[in-house]
Amino acid sequence: MSQRNSNTISQSNAPRHGHVFFPASRAYFAWLEGKLDEGALNQRESGKHFPQTVGGLRDYLAADDVLSATPPLDGKIASAGQLTGAFLDEPGDHWQKHEVHSGESLRVSWNFTANHPARRWDYFITEEGWDSSKPLARSQFGEKPFYTVENKWQPFWKYPNELMPPSPTEHAVPLPTREGYHVLLAIYVVADTGMAFYQVIDLDFKKPDGVERPDTPTGLKASDLTNKQVTLTWNRATGPYPIDFYRITRNGTSTVDIKEPLTEWIDRSVTADTPYEYFICAVDVRGNFSMPSRAIQVRTLAEDGAPTAPLNLHSMGQTSTGISLMWGASTGSAPIVNYLIFRDGQEAKSVSGNQTSVDDTGLTPDTTYQYSVKALDLNGKLSLPSNVLSVKTLSNSGEDPAWELNAKYEKGARVSHSGSIWSCIQAHISYVAEWAPGEGDNVLWEKTT
Repeated sequence: MSQRNSNTISQSNAPRHGHVFFPASRAYFAWLEGKLDEGALNQRESGKHFPQTVGGLRDYLAADDVLSATPPLDGKIASAGQLTGAFLDEPGDHWQKHEVHSGESLRVSWNFTANHPARRWDYFITEEGWDSSKPLARSQFGEKPFYTVENKWQPFWKYPNELMPPSPTEHAVPLPTREGYHVLLAIYVVADTGMAFYQVIDLDFKKPDGVERPDTPTGLKASDLTNKQVTLTWNRATGPYPIDFYRITRNGTSTVDIKEPLTEWIDRSVTADTPYEYFICAVDVRGNFSMPSRAIQVRTLAEDGAPTAPLNLHSMGQTSTGISLMWGASTGSAPIVNYLIFRDGQEAKSVSGNQTSVDDTGLTPDTTYQYSVKALDLNGKLSLPSNVLSVKTLSNSGEDPAWELNAKYEKGARVSHSGSIWSCIQAHISYVAEWAPGEGDNVLWEKTT
């Protein structure tokens, strides 16, 4: 079974917010294989309004949404133009694929580690006759998405609850007529920033076989979650022919077959404080497989039964005297009552267990601080720390640094460039020279002097 390692380090402190875990996206497969860490898995982030090629555009539905940043270039669509994960853009038909059929509804499941108000989800698919030996480009997808899920509430700041997507978010995407290998491009468009999140899913369209398949098993859920086991239960399936067994798949690899009529299995081969994904298929006496169930994600408890460590601590922005932090929620056998925020190794703040963000104020300008977060549960057990995040407050001295290529810039950061002082209006990494202040459409920087 594939095991993820943790030696691949994301090179960005940008917000990392979402991915498609079922059917596994190209990035999700890479995460399972240890080629991406959790940050890089969730940071397939670039400008919205694909297939447009420029930024600074208003949303066609919600004019008050934040103007778009520049979408990814052709040839960098799968990676969303991010250096961590550039290998996702390699052309070819060697990618791991999911078997599908034209006309069926494909269940697409998104996971959000730190979500934003969602304006829409756009789904594109490669055109008939596309050439997989060439890098993915706009011309291979066509001008419009074949399927869209859209939220119409506006302006976004008046409807934060209505626009905030749950995690997971699922869509039943009706597939168009295709044959053979095709690429599905799923895009999560954010309302309150200029960004969107890009996920590529590789599909293998099979010809209709006329087989009457079993119904998809329903009700898959996990219980009795410990550091040593996960108990799975589900509802019995039916079909044209009697069900013979259920096949359970963990992290993309078939794990075990459970004979009908049993509807429970205990996975005792798990390790502590580790994420797992499961789905299940029904197989009838003629060997016909059902469509897979909805996938579920779990994380086993730590060795001592303590909560899992908070996920993906990152900065949402900083000023000269404050830093805004956000992280992913912990889980455990008992409710989380508090999150403890540590600054430079000392506890600095505490927030309630239903809060996953905090503003740390009263800081010194132009100073680097290191943060981590721990979860405290109802039984008084403390989790391991989150990742350690190093963040620098902005300077108020008037001596602003020169703009640099391949540098991380948070919203509000100031730089000097071409004889002027500029303020960052959209957090980003300066991957290309065209993103310098004063270049292009200026959706990243605003001149202050």
